[in-house]
Amino acid sequence: MTTVAVTPRSLRQTPGPHLDRLRSELEVRFPDVDHPLDEEEMVKLVRGCAGLIVGVDPVTTRVLKAGPLRVVVKYGSGMDNIDVEAARTLGVQVTSTPGANARSVAELAIALLLSLARNVALHDRSVRAGSWRRLTGVELAGKQLGIVGYGAVGREVARLAGGLDMHVVAHDPLLHDADVPLVPLEELYSASDAVSLHLPLTDETRGLVGERELAAMKPNAFLINTARGGLVDEAALAAAVRSGRLAGAALDGFEVEPLGESPLRELENVVLSPHAGASTYDAVLRTADQAVDRLLAEL
Repeated sequence: MTTVAVTPRSLRQTPGPHLDRLRSELEVRFPDVDHPLDEEEMVKLVRGCAGLIVGVDPVTTRVLKAGPLRVVVKYGSGMDNIDVEAARTLGVQVTSTPGANARSVAELAIALLLSLARNVALHDRSVRAGSWRRLTGVELAGKQLGIVGYGAVGREVARLAGGLDMHVVAHDPLLHDADVPLVPLEELYSASDAVSLHLPLTDETRGLVGERELAAMKPNAFLINTARGGLVDEAALAAAVRSGRLAGAALDGFEVEPLGESPLRELENVVLSPHAGASTYDAVLRTADQAVDRLLAEL
């Protein structure tokens, strides 16, 4: 029987027909640890496997050759952890499940924005500590939300923000028209009350939001990142928030995961989330079904 490896924690820990289908047609191998794997752990896991369903774990040339793999399915859409060029050279089919978790990620982006606007996380910590300190928040109605990257998640965020009576603009170099105004990136930064990132991590987008971009934003603005951590210069962001140059930030992705020692941990008006945008039961079932479909079809 063909052997495959499956790394995404939510896929393997959520019961459903996706697991039944996998086990009925393939020999399935799971990691025996509960954290993102490094390259060496991935090499050991996929040795002898023809297929791989992968989350955020690295898929390097060594990993591809260790199988040797014939198929890699990304559980999600961002391919930054997969050496796609090496896979192409080795004749490995690489595919993904775009859009399957868009609604879940979008809802988290709005939840993080609301948390910043109304100091939800800070008030929770305060009450738990025995305090009754109340901070004055802001309403989102009438405020401008700038969305960077207007793909499946960005469009869903725009739709939800519209329900909050926010004015939405977007920037996406791949689009010429959209259902919201498309504006230059510089204008989006300078005019928006909140900026939400929804684009893949590539050589071109790495460090997209750094010291210069943060300085261009309104002092009372919020930054939301539910995409990839490498999009944001975390040291520059911490400095901007600490100095009051930026009102706050909420991050669901980090340059290094899990997040280790970081100045972001020390800041009250920064909300931190453990890359949980797609972690809803609904999104898991949709994404898992698509991933299994693609794996079986390619094999």
